[in-house]
Amino acid sequence: MLRELQQAFDAVEARPETRAVVLTGSGTRAFCAGADLRDEASHTPEAGRAFREAGRRVVDRIESFPKPVVAAVRGWCIGGGTGLAWACDIRIAAESATFRAGDVYLGMIPTWSLGMVRLVHYVGRNRALDILLLGEDLRGERAFEFGLVSRVIPEAAFDAEVARVAERLSSGAPLAMQAIKEGVRAQSREGLAPAAALEERWSQRILGSQDAHEGMAAFREKRTPTFLGR
Repeated sequence: MLRELQQAFDAVEARPETRAVVLTGSGTRAFCAGADLRDEASHTPEAGRAFREAGRRVVDRIESFPKPVVAAVRGWCIGGGTGLAWACDIRIAAESATFRAGDVYLGMIPTWSLGMVRLVHYVGRNRALDILLLGEDLRGERAFEFGLVSRVIPEAAFDAEVARVAERLSSGAPLAMQAIKEGVRAQSREGLAPAAALEERWSQRILGSQDAHEGMAAFREKRTPTFLGR
């Protein structure tokens, strides 16, 4: 599945008509139930390392992907599933969504550079420790309070809200979307000065872009802009 996700992200990145990506589970029971612990118990050290590295590559791909990525979470989101969902730019949870990062109660730790690397930047030190050390199930509203999800939607309205959010993201300027994602990522990974330098580089590029001229012209003319990503 991790290999297929990488291939899918490669395909949609190369497709200019795709402006936003929705990542969701198959059916309504779970977004992702995590790794099969029977398989994990039989891993050789080499296979275990390959699995961890594959997970880290997908998490990094989601976070650094140039187009906005939406997690649409129904049902269970466990273990590695939280790594996939929480790395997404916008995280929409159905009322049925339940998150669990309880590795410590299996004698394990999260190993995809999400829980022990990124989570503190997402939600802060205290909440990260609450999530990882207590390992308790977090229903949608509790996850929203922690800042893990962007919004919680009743089941009957879930598909329509996901579609609405994806459509809105798709209507934004692609270069500006990419710039904002890179700038926010740089703040946590590189610090204030490199992030500020990145902002200036993007500013010079975007202010002279066709999309910036189109956006301002559309505002003056009271019409919907047509962005081309250049």
